[in-house]
Amino acid sequence: MNKNRLWIMGMVLAIVVLVGGGWLIGIVPQLAAAATANTNRANVVVANTQNQILLAKLKRDYQNIDALRNQLSLLKEAVPPKADISSFVTELNTLASTRAVTLKSITVSDAKSYTPVTQAPGAVASKTSSPQTNPKITSANFVIIPVQITVTGDYRRVLDFVNDVQMGQRLVLVSSLSTTGSTDSKAVKGNSSGSQKVDASIGGSIYVLLN
Repeated sequence: MNKNRLWIMGMVLAIVVLVGGGWLIGIVPQLAAAATANTNRANVVVANTQNQILLAKLKRDYQNIDALRNQLSLLKEAVPPKADISSFVTELNTLASTRAVTLKSITVSDAKSYTPVTQAPGAVASKTSSPQTNPKITSANFVIIPVQITVTGDYRRVLDFVNDVQMGQRLVLVSSLSTTGSTDSKAVKGNSSGSQKVDASIGGSIYVLLN
């Protein structure tokens, strides 16, 4: 009887070992593989959804490709990849002629690298603080060229000229403007507008974005 019990217990133990081994060796890996496959499938679904959204955006952008190219062309004219001072001078002459003022001199100073605006440690950002700059604009590729422009003409026309310079083809930031009574005798003749003739000194900067 004891031998039979031992034999039966041995058989039961062997069966348990075989079943447990089969679970560990055969079923568990299959379950793990199935779980991995489900995870991969979910990731593929997410990636496909993102690609579809991106593709739809690219299609919309392509429909406006001509407008985007025109916009890029205007931006390159406003901030060209080189100084191109001759074109800038030509534009100033055209604006001066349009406003009937006399362009007396243009002084272009040495170019200097742009210094990114940084916020002081601990300072709290606000709507009135300096605007955030594009991280792609760095001191390595963005150049500032100081310019000084002197014109003579009717005071109101000079102000119109300054406005035109700021709104012109080339991006110009006017930082200073000073006027004095004109010393040019030729400028005084024919003044029928009733406005004072002045000599104006305009300080500002133009910009270059290197490729």
